[in-house]
Amino acid sequence: MKKVTYIIATISIFASTLSFAQVNIGIKGGLNFSDARADVFIDAVNNAPSTYTSFVYGAVAEVQVSKGLSFQPELLFTQKGFTVDEGTSLNVLGLDIPVGARATTSINYIETPLLAKLKLGTGNVNFYGIAGPSLGYATSATIQPKVTLLIDFNLPEVNVDLSDNIYNRTDISGILGAGAEYKTGTGKLFTDLRYQHSFSNIISDPIADISVKNSGYQFSAGYIHSF
Repeated sequence: MKKVTYIIATISIFASTLSFAQVNIGIKGGLNFSDARADVFIDAVNNAPSTYTSFVYGAVAEVQVSKGLSFQPELLFTQKGFTVDEGTSLNVLGLDIPVGARATTSINYIETPLLAKLKLGTGNVNFYGIAGPSLGYATSATIQPKVTLLIDFNLPEVNVDLSDNIYNRTDISGILGAGAEYKTGTGKLFTDLRYQHSFSNIISDPIADISVKNSGYQFSAGYIHSF
């Protein structure tokens, strides 16, 4: 039910955006480099979670508010996560044999960034800064375990029950970034780099004293058509 409500809300934002004058609509795609920020989680496994790389894609709208300032809502589908490694080595007949385990957690999100966009320049090439909040909703998640004994072995993937109380489907975050755009015909090509910082715990277990938050960088490019 929460998933349906979130999808309806995001569609409503885009529908209301279309009612404004000077609306530009486009698409984008790119890479998401997410990291997990943890309190006790790192100490628990003696290893910091490593960066998780995934794709991001979706729709972009741009509504001009005033000269050089516009409102840019987005509807994105992205995947975030983290990988935790724990390993050692065994000495067998004088040889060091690596032994270890790795668990990669992948979480699929629908996200709605609501960004203010400030442009610099009036020619065919413009630079801009973006900032604003983003609301995400986790639709599904999996854990891929892997063990190492000389070579890597993938174990069966495990589906995560996000209805469990330790998981939080809603992810509220802030975005700050910069980019450039190039006018071409009736539209423009654009690319930007942004940092996203989550204020919500995606995992919170008070009994084990564990809490994990999303953060990371996103690089994307796309095309916006002017109507």
